[in-house]
Amino acid sequence: MTPRRTASLDELRPQDIVRDDDTIAYFDDHVPEYSVERLELAAKLINERKGEDSALVDIGCGAGNTLHYLRQETGIERLCGIDVSANLLERTRERVQAETHLGSILDRELVEHLACRFDFAVVAAVLHHLIGKSRKQSRQYAALAVRNSLDLLRPGGHLIIMEPVFGPPLAMDTVFWVKKGLTRLTSRRVSLFGHWNNLGPPVVSYYTPEDLLAMVRAADGAELTDTLVEEQPLPGGVRMVLSRADATILARRA
Repeated sequence: MTPRRTASLDELRPQDIVRDDDTIAYFDDHVPEYSVERLELAAKLINERKGEDSALVDIGCGAGNTLHYLRQETGIERLCGIDVSANLLERTRERVQAETHLGSILDRELVEHLACRFDFAVVAAVLHHLIGKSRKQSRQYAALAVRNSLDLLRPGGHLIIMEPVFGPPLAMDTVFWVKKGLTRLTSRRVSLFGHWNNLGPPVVSYYTPEDLLAMVRAADGAELTDTLVEEQPLPGGVRMVLSRADATILARRA
């Protein structure tokens, strides 16, 4: 599958990056704790590459359970969490000893403040939550997040991206715009069936594995190291028209 062309980041001006208050409010209210089992591969990749004094940043750290898990599994103690939710950062500090920063990976000022400090940057299930006014702008946000995450790394550091990926892209365009429309009408979840049990908030912009790889390849100084795509089941006849997988991408900063 050929990835869609991602509009040049030169077209994305700082004033175009708008704070997504709806998504922040959603996570503040729900305080989600995603399963740490999805990070087993990330921990393995880190253990194969870590040094004695490695530092790790979790971008979109949520309630801190992922940082806690990575500390347990890798032994890395120099930890940092970044999140747009003050409530979630408070939960992180209660759970694990880590430096925390309130802000977005799209915020260039924050990125420059933390630049070149880390050996590992983990971006787990974050990119599809970076929502702009359109799918095109959301893609630009995701591509910018990849580039900014690399900037947090020291030369030789590794970026680990973990994302649920879906296809075909046209179906994900539809999900994006349906969610956009429904969230203007209601803040409640709108059930459908099976895996697709939520067409309400939060709005999401899902990508294909090829889309993610294109974002990494377009980032200056990124050396693609490993890619793993694990197909995931979908219910009933849904699998006849849609695909779902979990993608893990490892890139090294030159």
